[in-house]
Amino acid sequence: MILIKFFLGALENSFRSPSGLTGWFTRSVMSKVNPISIQEGIKRLDLKETDVFVEIGAGSGVGLRSIVSNKNDNDNNNNIPSRIVCIEISQDFRRELKQTKKEILPLLKDDNDNNNDNNDIVEIYSDDCKSMPFLKDNSVDKMFAMNVVYFLDPLDEYTKEICRVLKPGGMVVFGCKFQKVPQDSNVFVNVDEDAIVGTMKQGGLAVTSAFVDLGDDDANYTELKGIKK
Repeated sequence: MILIKFFLGALENSFRSPSGLTGWFTRSVMSKVNPISIQEGIKRLDLKETDVFVEIGAGSGVGLRSIVSNKNDNDNNNNIPSRIVCIEISQDFRRELKQTKKEILPLLKDDNDNNNDNNDIVEIYSDDCKSMPFLKDNSVDKMFAMNVVYFLDPLDEYTKEICRVLKPGGMVVFGCKFQKVPQDSNVFVNVDEDAIVGTMKQGGLAVTSAFVDLGDDDANYTELKGIKK
């Protein structure tokens, strides 16, 4: 029983920043349950070519691939953001993310003639998003994070930094699977929707909540959208 509790505890910690053996298992789980949700979340953002876009917890790059996929689905609409910032604290995930960037960058550059090898449209950072010095005040149009908000502790500090970088009218979207996460955990800290919404509002965001039904219990999620006032 003690060994089981230890293993489960290790898995919980690994969900925030997957590494090592438990990280391999965690990344495998994420790769099965997150892609459909992320693809839908990116699509719902309605990205524009003038947008500065930030993904928090970019993982192995499903979001990046989704941006390319949406571009291919909308041949008459250039929806590749002018700047794409990927934040990922897991070293193992960043390794995969860099490979994804290498694979898709030529496809992104096809629609961005002003970008070259010295001015990549995609940037990858290892920073905790509680501090994002690489982003100026009021510079970001849209931010997205799937299955990330649970780990942002204390949430009010993260919300403050998010509001700093968002433009007035800019948005942050948290994709949340409250029905799937542990409710009594020292790692999954933010699991109460009302509490999360309250903190977002206190930080200066107008918040709406919508349940996104994708016909699959593992893929369904709650979209918490915050608009900077």
